[in-house]
Amino acid sequence: MDQWLSVIRAARFAGVTRGELQARIKCGDLPSFDGMIRVEDLLKVYPTTRLEDERTLERLDRIKAAALGTDIVRRSLPEPEVLARRLSALGHRFNRVQQQAEHYAGVLEALESHLRHLERTCSEAACSVVRDIKLRMQSMLHHEQDGSGAPAEGVSWLSVMAPQVRLLPSNHEFLVEGTDTVLQAALRAGLSIRYGCSDGHCGECKARIVSGEVREVHPHGYELSAAEKAQGHALMCAVSPVTDLVVEMDVARTPEQIPVQSIDARVRAIEHPGAHVLVLRVRTPGTHRLRFLGGQYVRLSLDGGQVRGMASLANCPCDDRNLVFHLAEDRDDPFTAHCFKRLREGDEIHVEGPLGDFVIGDEIERPLVFLACDTGFAPIKSLIEHVIALDVAHTMDLIWVSGGSVGHYEDNLCRSWDDALDDFHYRPGRVGAVGDPGAWRAAIAGSLARVGDALGRDYYIAGPTHFIEAATDVLGRLGVPEAHLRIQRIPPPA
Repeated sequence: MDQWLSVIRAARFAGVTRGELQARIKCGDLPSFDGMIRVEDLLKVYPTTRLEDERTLERLDRIKAAALGTDIVRRSLPEPEVLARRLSALGHRFNRVQQQAEHYAGVLEALESHLRHLERTCSEAACSVVRDIKLRMQSMLHHEQDGSGAPAEGVSWLSVMAPQVRLLPSNHEFLVEGTDTVLQAALRAGLSIRYGCSDGHCGECKARIVSGEVREVHPHGYELSAAEKAQGHALMCAVSPVTDLVVEMDVARTPEQIPVQSIDARVRAIEHPGAHVLVLRVRTPGTHRLRFLGGQYVRLSLDGGQVRGMASLANCPCDDRNLVFHLAEDRDDPFTAHCFKRLREGDEIHVEGPLGDFVIGDEIERPLVFLACDTGFAPIKSLIEHVIALDVAHTMDLIWVSGGSVGHYEDNLCRSWDDALDDFHYRPGRVGAVGDPGAWRAAIAGSLARVGDALGRDYYIAGPTHFIEAATDVLGRLGVPEAHLRIQRIPPPA
């Protein structure tokens, strides 16, 4: 019997991104039927595929070691009650499959007996047909018993350790691992589903479970009505899947689908990775987190609204409570001057946003090139981390040009992406004559020459005005259409 996998699970077993798998499907290398992939076809394209969740097995081996603490266990495995429910559900499923197998075995045995009887009693012409049917049936049964049908025990095991959630009507899919709730897993997968407090009080993440079973793993103050419970509604911030789920819930794909929020937060940390650059870390209250898309920015207010400035978010939307901003020193700007001279840990800071349309959709059709200058790296970093969470990009190139005292202050992070991701390439650059527009164009053109295929890519450009002008000029001369460009000026416009 054929074994089928969803695209997300097929990518997990093959060890490739969903983007690569979808590209194979689109070009016809890998057959797909209603969003499902046959195990046999997957093995033909990726012969080294292993039908076990090796990461899960490694975690279990580590948990068996006496030296490991409870924190690692808690992060690696679901809650014991949830795991027990999943194993119970898998046991019921196994019993049903076993009963079906016994029934089919009885049917096949009766059919084979009937065919033998017909072979003895029918005419010679009919006997030839009966004999052919019997031999074909025996051959197929022998083929399955030899194991070439590839029963994927790992598929069932993965459904216990990491159930799959499919959202309607968008058909987005993601896996829920460890102790994550459905909401946490969706955010880790880079999906902006509807939510508010993330703490079970506002009810914004309420959604209807179309199929599958969930279990509440966190207490919540929001009370569902009897009618909502009867219809299958649950709070996604409070439940974890027992089985694979289908959930009716929208996913925000454009900035217009996310409302502007107003949050009173606090400065958690102030770091100086360079003499003229500041990394500001802000934490929102646990009951009010910022929902945004990678690449967007916010308005920050200090001293009771007396000092204001715009700043791009530098973190993945999946970390919605711990917001990160990169600021370059500018003594003529009251906001950045205040941040460098007077701002302290624990200070109150008001956040209003998200703003801007410097975002990436969840369906990436072309390879991506990111062009950043100085702290223009902040929104680029947010975009890259968002794309990594989505697991959909096939190729990414990061060109980070520095022309002044800011420098490549997160160079190690970029190099770690280059080392860890097969299709990610980091290309740092530096301009000596910062006042010469020709020097900027030459640096950008030289980096792009190493990328190749300029017309077949999408470009995300972030930096000061002179950098944007130089980059768009170079890309225009290469013939790149304006529709392939996304631009974010730093600092963002008020």
